[in-house]
Amino acid sequence: MDRVRLSKTLAFLLRHRPEVGGLKPDEQGWVPLEEACRAASKLMRTEVTTTVVRDLVTGAQTTRFEVRELRIRALSRSRAKEKWRAPRRHPRCTPPDILYHATTAERAAEVRDQDLLTAGPERHVYLSGDEAHAWRVAHRLRGALPEVLVIDASRARRKGVSFFRNRKTGLYLSSPIPTSAILNLQEGYAEQHSAGGFPVRRASDGGFELALVKVTRRSGATWEVAKGKLEPGETPEATAIREVQEELGISAALKVMKFIDTARYGFLIPGGHPRLKSVYLYLLEPLEPIEGFTPRASEGISDVAWFPVDEAVRAVTHSSLQPVMKRVAELLRDPSHR
Repeated sequence: MDRVRLSKTLAFLLRHRPEVGGLKPDEQGWVPLEEACRAASKLMRTEVTTTVVRDLVTGAQTTRFEVRELRIRALSRSRAKEKWRAPRRHPRCTPPDILYHATTAERAAEVRDQDLLTAGPERHVYLSGDEAHAWRVAHRLRGALPEVLVIDASRARRKGVSFFRNRKTGLYLSSPIPTSAILNLQEGYAEQHSAGGFPVRRASDGGFELALVKVTRRSGATWEVAKGKLEPGETPEATAIREVQEELGISAALKVMKFIDTARYGFLIPGGHPRLKSVYLYLLEPLEPIEGFTPRASEGISDVAWFPVDEAVRAVTHSSLQPVMKRVAELLRDPSHR
């Protein structure tokens, strides 16, 4: 049976037009389960049994309906949120900007229809910071097609979603997540790939310094890593070198010292369509002295400066880049780089 169609039919009957099916909800919205099944069977022109409906409500972990004994009712979004309880054993945390939820294509369609993601018997959403891990879990779930939802955790936090960390497994748990924070359930979703990096030079004290760019936007000026989009057929390494040279305004040749990490975050392009941005970041070694900079003003870059590593870590404040900056500091403290 088409579970999405059944969910929509029950919502129509229980929440919007009960009179169409001859249903008479009580003051709390309850109707006899058998009557709801008969009404749904007539509209869908196929037999809808109580077993099928119970499986939809309990097996799919949907918060759209509630079944109690021999009755059923539709739940409002506010009522669904009231059912959630914070986990007692796991500490509240600030998660990475992007997390992943393993599911099926069928369940993803239900989430889009409900406008809310919940999962698990306690209504906790289980999330992973590793996309590959989420796909492995999705392939083990029941359903025709595995699916992984891309969660913009930064946006979800701004919408009041709470996150917790299971220190033993490394997984994250959260309260119900609105679909407005699920990037690949929104119209116009696409991925964007960029690359960039940090030119590195020796400091007079024997340590290292990194070159950062100062970018001015409507929200203010921030120190960031130089980066840009991959051109067709271009490798991330080649993009990183090209974009750093262009944005810093230097002609010195650069070579890749080491891959650092991939930063991921969500954003909206003009028109409101969501993007998942993946930025591949590298440490870059100048093959000749860099005498000065000519910042690329057309990209909003107003300044370029060298920073000691610890100062660079503090200067770059974008949440998606903070783990990257810590990794940079770890790499440059490694004696093999000295």
